Order: sequence, then structure tokens, then C-alpha cells
Amino acid sequence: MKKSHLLVLMAALAAGTAAAEGTVAGTTIENTASASFQDPANAGTTLTSNSNTVSTTVLPLPGFDIVYTDGTADSNTISTTPILTTGAVPGQKITTGYSVLNNGNVTLTVNLAADVTGAASGQTVQYFLDANGDGVADSATPITSVIVPVDDPSTPADEGIVKIIQVITLPTDPALITPSSIFGASPEGTVTGTAGADPLVTPGNGYASGTTVYEDGKAMDADLQFVRITVFAPALDNNPNTNPGTPVDSAGNPITDPALVPPSQTVQIPTETTGKTGDATPVVPTTGYITPGAPAGDPTPGGTPIVPNVAGDIQIAYPKADANTNPDTVVFSNNLTNTSGATDKVQLFPALADGTPDPAYTYDPATGTFTNATTGVVIRFLDPVTGAVILASTDPNNPTAAVYPTVTVPTGSTVVYRTEVTYPDPDDSAVIAPVTVLIGADSLKDAAIVSDSTTTNTILPPSAQFGDATGTLGAVSTPNPIQTVNPGGTQSGVASPDLTDATAVFPMDVVNNGQYNDSYTLSGSVTLNLVGGGTVTVPVLYYAPDGSLLPRVSNDPASPDYNKFITPVIAPGTEYKPYAVIQVPAGTLTGDYTVTQNAVGNYSTIPMTDTNNVIRVAPDGNVAVAKFVAKSGVTAASNPVNGIDNPANFTATGATGAKPGDDITYRIIAKNNYNTTISNFFLSDTVPANTLFKSIQLLDASGTVISTNVIYKVGSGAWGTTAPAAGLANPSVIYIALDANGDNVPDALAPATTLSAEFVVTVK
Repeated sequence: MKKSHLLVLMAALAAGTAAAEGTVAGTTIENTASASFQDPANAGTTLTSNSNTVSTTVLPLPGFDIVYTDGTADSNTISTTPILTTGAVPGQKITTGYSVLNNGNVTLTVNLAADVTGAASGQTVQYFLDANGDGVADSATPITSVIVPVDDPSTPADEGIVKIIQVITLPTDPALITPSSIFGASPEGTVTGTAGADPLVTPGNGYASGTTVYEDGKAMDADLQFVRITVFAPALDNNPNTNPGTPVDSAGNPITDPALVPPSQTVQIPTETTGKTGDATPVVPTTGYITPGAPAGDPTPGGTPIVPNVAGDIQIAYPKADANTNPDTVVFSNNLTNTSGATDKVQLFPALADGTPDPAYTYDPATGTFTNATTGVVIRFLDPVTGAVILASTDPNNPTAAVYPTVTVPTGSTVVYRTEVTYPDPDDSAVIAPVTVLIGADSLKDAAIVSDSTTTNTILPPSAQFGDATGTLGAVSTPNPIQTVNPGGTQSGVASPDLTDATAVFPMDVVNNGQYNDSYTLSGSVTLNLVGGGTVTVPVLYYAPDGSLLPRVSNDPASPDYNKFITPVIAPGTEYKPYAVIQVPAGTLTGDYTVTQNAVGNYSTIPMTDTNNVIRVAPDGNVAVAKFVAKSGVTAASNPVNGIDNPANFTATGATGAKPGDDITYRIIAKNNYNTTISNFFLSDTVPANTLFKSIQLLDASGTVISTNVIYKVGSGAWGTTAPAAGLANPSVIYIALDANGDNVPDALAPATTLSAEFVVTVK
């Protein structure tokens, strides 16, 4: 008994062969009947008589089907098919093997078309011959039909099968492919009938001429073999430095990153609150790490502190100032975690807020360098272990070509990479903006170059100004402010007026033009000339706006830090207005004295100077004059007058009496107590009543007579080098002075010096 058609077809599907049905069409079936009988004339002999021959031609009984080559049962919809490709990427080609079966007894030309019901637009579907069934097209030329011969039962091969492959190519346009897109297709075979009304006359292929027949003679779309394709959905987390459990390097190899900092590490950063009294280092401890790899150009000795904020996907670097103008460099440690369920290849680049590459940066693929010609910022991505620059690489299994530096991230793993940011050395006094770099991480398994996860690396550069106060934000160094003081006056506070006291006060500004909080140490001094010779260096005292003295770095008067003062913490973009106070001591010579002031950032280390403030010391003092008379036995300095000591054997009181004809010797001493030189200085005395003038001479400090460069005059007469003649009587006034340059004008008398004269008269 013959097997049923259904059982034969099922067996053929399982074996990947056609289920040929009946004898090949066109075969002639001939039949001749015969009769056998006992020869009546010859007993025991059988005779045979043949009939005429009857011929019958086998008519076409067509049938065809398309099945999955691997034997999977047909699936009529894209949503129910078991043939599923997941994680497909833009431009990927998905290949599926099919077999076109001839289930009839006549050779058929089967037309091939793609049914894409339920699939997203943008894909292309093509068919190719694959005679050996290896899944590779026999040629690059797509086909739209195949000729499927009839199986020859006389051969071991099954000629009733033609193997093909369906190739679906996904789009690369981001508008056409998203993680939610579903693609797919099924081949749909048709045969166009060519048989006439009488198959014996025009057998054709067995199907009525002009008709379109679908697989197994079923209705259109009733016998399909769909493939369903879902798109890869990147699941990346690009974030600041943490301590991942399974770190890998930029090539996806497991590593132990020597620079990876445990979250418990503490770094010192500028305080975010207020400074502590007497604290010269305004820093607070916080969780962070130090710039890894000690990069050249790092402005902070020992590495810049960096504080990650994983929740905010940002990390902030707090570099100090440096003493050169070379570009500065900060290196950040970043993590890139993949939770997509498949290994991903990811490219890194500076991004805009929308995730697209920042067009301000030009990329050099040979060096892996991004350069912003406008800002001067240069970015490179580095391997965390070797420090080598990460470059773009290709993936033979990924049709999307890498444009930027790429890293391989196995699923469930975290790649550690470093972001090196080099930026121009900022002007340490001008207002400066932060250096902010948004780093994008784009899976190569999705369309276009748009970041799937971004992280922000921010550098807060320092900047500050120190100088004379202004009404607006900022300090100036010109013009030269002048404070006039009277060294003989009293010392006062920050409200010191000019002229009437001995205190100079200069309103100052400390301006934080940088991007993080800082406090500043202030110091200054001025060197003053003293009356009588020598100098004294006077420190600058710094007062708060409320008139209180700022905290000293050290309260030990013997410490070199005793006259260094600390401002409160100053926030970015604000200023602090202290007063520079100089207490000028008595005995300071008149003149203009330049004050040197210094300020240094306690965290930033920015050094600043101000050297344009001038103290003008006004004249202060008097000329003291004392007159003594000779008296034997008097001790020197025992009878001072007006602050001038009496010479030995001279007294101001209790002089010895004199008889007519005796001489009386007077010693006249004048002292310049001003803090400045007095010009045109001379001494004079009037001849007393009842005496006659005898002589007058100048004396030096030792009491020795000065015999040269002396000029005289009497009354309203002119100065001259001839001494007055003896015998002048009261009320004659005798004048005497030094004239070192011979111009007949009395010389000047320096501060704290004296001029002495000996004046002798005779009692009448």
C-alpha cells in the first residue's frame, strides 16, 4: 500500500528532500495484454497470445514548496517565527538558508519574492543560489527565480531540490533603525501556469495558463517562512572613576589598574564652606583620587586632586597654579560599563549635549588626538595600564566602521580608560572659565555616531588679583596711591586721616577670579630711613573691613610668619577688601617710601605682588636751642636745657661772677629735631648790655674750633668770611654759619645734628 502524500512530505521535510509525486510528466505508459492457454494440439505445452499495445501519456501533477533548510516548521507571521536574530547592528547582513522543493512531476520555474509584512522599512531583501547549502552565495548576483527539476527516481540524488539563501541587509540611517525596530522577511514562491485546456495537447507545467499558484497550492501568504530580527540595544554607563569589580583595559582584557583608587581614599580640595581662623591651608578632606600617571604638564606637584560624583556623572579637578606658561594637563580616570548582554565595541569622543561629536574638535586618527583650535584644548584617551594612546580599531563582525578611539567592553564588565585633557596655561589674574569636556561613548552596534552615555570631566583653574581697591569687582595697580603721615603723630586704626597721625592706610582688594574657593596669605613691608642714620623695616598689618586685625599665620612674634595674615575663604567671582596698615615710627626721615605687598593663594599657590603704594612722610619736629655759660668744674650733661646737654665746664644756671675786664664765654648749641634737613641754618647772639663783643667761633661736636668755611654778618649787613671786629657793644647782633660751598649762604643742617658756637664778651 502506498504511503499517503502527507507522510511522504513530512519525511521529505525532515530529510531535507523533495517528496516527488508520481511518474515524471510526459512519460508514456504502454500496455499489451496476453492470454495463455494449453496447446490443444500438444498436451503439456502452454501457448500465449498478445493483444494490441495501448499507450498512455503521464500528465503533469505539479507541486512545490519552500521550506527552511534546517527543517524548522513553517511560520506565517514575523511575530511567531522561531527563526530569530537578536542584537543586530546597522548594516548587518542576516542570512537564512531555504530549500525550494519540487513536489510534483514536472520541472517548475519558481518565482521568488520577499514578504515583509510586519517589518520596519529600510531593509533590503535579496536571494542567492547556494547549491551546496553551505550558507554562502554561489555568486554575487541576486536571483528572482529558480528552475526546480523533477527528481529522477533512478538516481540516488534528489534533483527536486534547489537550495537558496535569503540575505536581509539592515539600514544604516539612524532614522530607520532604532533599538525598538523589528526587521525580517519570508520568501514567497509563485509559479505562473503555462498548461493549455487539454494537457494532452499542451501539457505545459500543469498549471492553467495565466494563473499564479502559491506554495502547496495554498492561498497567498498562507505558506510562509519568516525570519525575525531585533536590533541591538546598547546599555552603556560612562561614568567617573569608581572601583568596578571586573575592570578591563581598552582591549577588553582583565586588568588590575594600578591607578584605580578605592572609594575610601581621601584627597584635599579647596574648602567649600568657610576658612578657619589661623588656618593657612583652606582645604577639606573628601573622597577622590589623584591624577593618575603623573602626566607631564600637571600644574599640581604630586598630581591634581579629582573628586568624582558618580550620581551626577561628573568629576571635578582642582589644579594649583604653576610658575610657567606651558600648557597644563590633567588626566581623568573613567569607567565604561556594558550591561547589554553582549560584548560591545564602543568609540569615545568629545560630545555635545545631544550626544553628537563636538564639531569644535578636529580628530587626528594617526595620533588619536582631538584638538579644539578655538580654545586650545587637546584631548587624548589613554590605556590605564600602559598609558598608550587608544586609537580607532575595526571589528570584522561589525559592519559599522569605527571613526574614533575604540574600546571593547565585554558584557557585565567595566572598561577603565583615561581622559587626558591639555589646556593653555591660563592667565593667573584674569577672569577664567572652567575647562569642561563632555565625553561621549557610542556603541558601534547602533546607527550614526551619537553617544549612548556621556560623562563630564571638569577642570577648575585658579586665578586671582591683588591690588588697590576699586568700586567694582577687580583690583588695580595704577595710579600710585599716596598716604601722607606725620611720624610725630599718634598711631591710629584703619580710619587714619592724612597728615595728623603716623599711620598709613591703603584700601586693598583680593579678587578670586578662579573657579574654586581659596583663601590668601597677605604680607608686606616698607623700609624707612631714620633720623640720625640707619633704617627700619616696618611690616604691613592687614585689617578686616570691620577694623579687626586679620588672623596671623603664627602668633609667635619670633616666627617669620608672625607678620603674615590670612583672609577668609573667598568664593569664585567675589573679592575681599582688607586694609593695609603701616605704622610709621617717630624719627622717620621725610620722603616717599614705596610699600611692597604680597599675596599668595593658600591652595592655588598663585603669587601676587603690589608695589605701587607710597607713604609720604611729612616734616615733623623743631629746632632746639640752648645757651650755656662757662663755669669751671661743671660735669657734662648735668644741666641740660631744651633737650640739649651742657658741655663740660658749662652751665645754664649758677654762672660764676665776672669783674670789669673779665671775659664771659657762652656756648650756643642748636639741634635739628626735625625729620628733614633744614636749609639756610645759622646761629646768632646779641651783645649783652654792659659788655663789649670780643669773638665768635663755630665748634664741631668735639668742641674743636672750625676755622674754615665759616661766614659772618653783623646786624642787617651782608654775609662774609671776615669775622666781626671786637668792641661791638649792645645791641649789636652777631651772626655765624657754615658755608661749605662758598656761596655766602648758610648751609643746611641735617636732621638730628647740631651746630655750636662759642660767643665771648668782655665786661665793661
